[in-house]
Amino acid sequence: MGKRITESKKFIITETILLILIISLLNTSYYYKNKISSIDKYMIDEYNSLKTKQKDKEKELTELKNYYNDYGNIDNKINFIKEEYFKYIKQLENDIINGKSNKKIAYLTFDDGPYYNTYKVLDILDKYNVKATFFTTTTNGTYCYDNKSYECFKLYPEYVKRGHTIANHTYTHAIRYGLYSSAESFIKAVKDQEEHVKKYAYGYITNIVRFPGGSSTARNLKSSIVEKLRENHYGYVDWNGSDGDGGMLYSKEETWNNFTSTINEKIEVILYHDYSRYTTAILPEMITYLEENGYILLPLFYESNMIKK
Repeated sequence: MGKRITESKKFIITETILLILIISLLNTSYYYKNKISSIDKYMIDEYNSLKTKQKDKEKELTELKNYYNDYGNIDNKINFIKEEYFKYIKQLENDIINGKSNKKIAYLTFDDGPYYNTYKVLDILDKYNVKATFFTTTTNGTYCYDNKSYECFKLYPEYVKRGHTIANHTYTHAIRYGLYSSAESFIKAVKDQEEHVKKYAYGYITNIVRFPGGSSTARNLKSSIVEKLRENHYGYVDWNGSDGDGGMLYSKEETWNNFTSTINEKIEVILYHDYSRYTTAILPEMITYLEENGYILLPLFYESNMIKK
């Protein structure tokens, strides 16, 4: 009898333990089922979030590609606008020359730079919304002649950013030291300056040359140099107006008188030097004088009638 009771107790205990285990397993299963469900929801949410981010990134990438393509075509767009602009100016020149227009044009040109003082000249031109032409050379070396602590090649991007024409005044400007010893030496100095400009002015290509000292300085070599320039698709230009700042000046009054006495053509190419303190001092007055006398102030361009080819 006692043995049966003992066995019965064992059975009850065993059943109880099994029941507890079953309940525990059920609870554990329910817990993990809910846990897995939460994880699944989290993973789905993360997946959807990633998909949205991917779409945003793809959209951003497409926009960047379009922007990049537009950027790659900027040079072409700028060149097209320039061509159209200069085509109009060329027609205006033709009308002036043929007496079909009473307008006048003045091309302001600055030789022998860049100089540190060029910044002042550029600021004046900006103030009066005037575009000019800068005939550059590297004869002064890396550092500005008028500021030996400043690297003057930094001016080249400024010319481009401010919308001016960069032209070629040869690399050496060595009038008395071999520049005019042959047509080949002259063309080499032109090409060396061309490469210098391209290097520091965002790849800018100029095809306008001014002979240091003027084309008459080349004397008996002029025709052979001009032929070489033609072969290399260059044109050259002299000037018909000046304030005399390439020589010795002693006052603003003298500079002004030189300037006003030479302005008498319907199309003027005016010679300045951007190192001259007298030119810089009265440049605003000269701009005003030209505009009040009916001149449109413009930058030079290769197709201009003033460029000899």
